[in-house]
Amino acid sequence: MKKFLLFLGVALCATFCVNEASAQIKAGEGQVSIALESNNSYYMEDKTLEKIGLVKPAERTRGDFGSNDYVKVDYSLGKFSAGVQVDAYLPGLYGYDMYTYQQRDTKMTGFLTKYIQWEDENWGIRLGDIYDQFGNGLVFRSYEDRALGFNNSLAGAKIHFGDKYVKYKFIAGVPRLYDVRSGNWVLGGDLSLSVADMIGWQNGMLVLEGSYVARLDSDMSNLSYIDFSQDYLDMVSGRLNFEYAGVSVRGEYAAKISEDLPNPMLKPAKGNVIYLDLGYNYKRFSASATFRRMENMTTPIDVVPMGIGGGNVMNYVPLLTRQHTYSLANLNPYRGSSVHTGGEVGGQIDLYYSLRNPKARGKYWNFHLNFSMFNTLDHFNQIYEMDLEGRNVWLDLNFDVERQWNKQLKTTFLYSFQRWDEEINHFDAPEAHYCRSHIFVGDVTYKFNKKHSMRFEAQYLASNDYEGDWVAATIEYNLAPKFSFYVSDMWNCEKMQDGLYGNYFMDLETYEGDHYLLHYYQVGASFTHNSFRAQLSYGRNRAGYVCSGGVCRFQPAYTGFNLAMTLSF
Repeated sequence: MKKFLLFLGVALCATFCVNEASAQIKAGEGQVSIALESNNSYYMEDKTLEKIGLVKPAERTRGDFGSNDYVKVDYSLGKFSAGVQVDAYLPGLYGYDMYTYQQRDTKMTGFLTKYIQWEDENWGIRLGDIYDQFGNGLVFRSYEDRALGFNNSLAGAKIHFGDKYVKYKFIAGVPRLYDVRSGNWVLGGDLSLSVADMIGWQNGMLVLEGSYVARLDSDMSNLSYIDFSQDYLDMVSGRLNFEYAGVSVRGEYAAKISEDLPNPMLKPAKGNVIYLDLGYNYKRFSASATFRRMENMTTPIDVVPMGIGGGNVMNYVPLLTRQHTYSLANLNPYRGSSVHTGGEVGGQIDLYYSLRNPKARGKYWNFHLNFSMFNTLDHFNQIYEMDLEGRNVWLDLNFDVERQWNKQLKTTFLYSFQRWDEEINHFDAPEAHYCRSHIFVGDVTYKFNKKHSMRFEAQYLASNDYEGDWVAATIEYNLAPKFSFYVSDMWNCEKMQDGLYGNYFMDLETYEGDHYLLHYYQVGASFTHNSFRAQLSYGRNRAGYVCSGGVCRFQPAYTGFNLAMTLSF
């Protein structure tokens, strides 16, 4: 009860404090900006989830309350800037890999991120925590993603200089590994040459780039059981960026020129990746095609700790699949290289067309077609000792049509066919077992006037997989610009073995009682005022993967209240 009262207190405090925010804070001749973010959950007992094995009583909560909090303060004066960020996990929210050795009940009151920086016209230097990436991030990317609980900032130094023709960048430091600093060092350099500017070509863009990154491992003694004595990793990258007359070409080749361990359970191996992105735009039509062949390019910050989770990574290998926003279309997202560390090949194609009447700007059609597919490499068994023969692991063919009928009414229809190999995720299946889903979505928005609008969303998923058919619906009412209210439900309507309603996570051995038609209901509201936003919701949350920018984490099932707030001034 005390923690629930604390949860309500946080909500009330945010409400009373919102009017104190101002647009700017002057500090002498400089300026201070402050940003606050708080994500809170109050976990409640759910006997239904416990009975059917989705939640074990001992795993249901970690103290019934979780809170991820961030306070960021920046100061700027001319070319000089400095800042700090404090992260507090009291404890971390359920499903977040916040602690190096999975000590999830531990409260971490603060992790300090800080920097000082000087930026001149043609050069700059930054000391402290560094966020940056080389090219597409295939050899190096340090970034923060609070939705996933990732923060691998590099504590060290960054220097960059150059002009319109040539740009150089150098980094050196120790990466963050959840709540500690890794003992490893990361060194790297990046070079960019604007060939178009060098030759005076003004009608397009031609840029050649290259990178080098090294990871220096401090302690490999815990890996004595593996024939791997190397204490460093070298990676290189070469890139091409070209644009002319609506055509764009972006390509990158990256490679590990020395052996690496994707994690301590696998064999040492070199790696490489080919990345190619083609684009074309003409009036209301646009098209893009992306291809990637990746082999052993998931690169950990530290290869020594086991079971560290998805945040132990020093580069970025994005998923080249559509990131669906509708719940049923995103029920089983493709996790790609996070699972198939050894390698995969594939890509996606996007086609867009807009049909508009210049005389009726409030009426238009938007058409979108997307296709993505990935296979494992033929020699996938090099690392996993499996012969998968280039097996198809993912396919998604989808299209959506958006129609703006008039100033009041807009409709959207989406269809997606998805197919994936479920057995390959277990690493022990000699043959493929394909699951197939057909997803249908209808979305209607009606504006009563400039402030009042209502949105209704209906979804249906027909599938032969382990979960069967699903239904989902959402009703949302918006009172612009401050308030929004919604209610939603999602449920599994397919009867499976023993008369139970299908659910992949169901533990039949612990099941007792009648059949369950399990509803994942949600009710919530949001409030926005200037730079303050708060969202409060209550409901049952399904176990599954949460993805951001093509990177995913697993979210266990739970029932409870959620409060998210952001404030900047």
